[in-house]
Amino acid sequence: MKFFKKASTSSPPPTQINEEIPKKNLFQPIKQFFHFNRLEMKFLWWIFLASMFWSVYLISPLSKPKAIYVYGNRQVEVETIREQAGIKKGKTIWGILSEHETIQQRLTKRNPKIKDASVTLSGLNTIQLTILENPAIGYYYEDGKYKELLEDAQTIQTEEPVNKEGYPELVNFDEESRTQLANQLGKTSPSVISMIRQIQYVDPEKKPLKLHIRMKDGMKVIGTLKDIGEKLNYYPSIYNELKMKSGTIDMEVGIFYTPDINAQ
Repeated sequence: MKFFKKASTSSPPPTQINEEIPKKNLFQPIKQFFHFNRLEMKFLWWIFLASMFWSVYLISPLSKPKAIYVYGNRQVEVETIREQAGIKKGKTIWGILSEHETIQQRLTKRNPKIKDASVTLSGLNTIQLTILENPAIGYYYEDGKYKELLEDAQTIQTEEPVNKEGYPELVNFDEESRTQLANQLGKTSPSVISMIRQIQYVDPEKKPLKLHIRMKDGMKVIGTLKDIGEKLNYYPSIYNELKMKSGTIDMEVGIFYTPDINAQ
């Protein structure tokens, strides 16, 4: 008789499996961060080169302005404009250009004779200041002081006009009539204004608006505050057509010429 071994009802002991847990590489994220393909490497290389050249440029003399030129000024001196612009010595060209609005505001606030200004780069390292003036169009003497009337009707005090030959003396004007005159002469060419020696307001009460104008060439002109500005622009061509260069040109209504009796 065969005897069969009774099968055991208990489960066999578990087989112990030792799984290896991969060690974390602390430098792996850094390697991944600095891993670039070829295109990215070229891009970074050009950024590096550009940064290096820019740094060298900023410390080189090329980044500093070689000169500051001023254009457009007729009455304001160049040194005055440079000083009032407030451009600090040693400032880079790009630092100056970035402050162009500040420089413009500086000039217009500090000098009533400057209406506007622009700052531009000319060539590699030359700064150009272009000035739009608010020029003096006349001067007068009041309360023991010289004063200048500007194109926008502002009045500024001065020790003595340095350019009396550039604009006329104003006689017998008050504040209101000076404003009217400024509005008119703003329409007149600067070259014609420089030909005038004196403008006199004849009589505000008896002859309102009437002006007597004495030219430097000896001619006399009569006009009114209503429209003299544009009419004066015709003066050079009228004078050139006259055979006798002495007399009176009446511009009140139309334009008429009366020669001096003693003129030959």
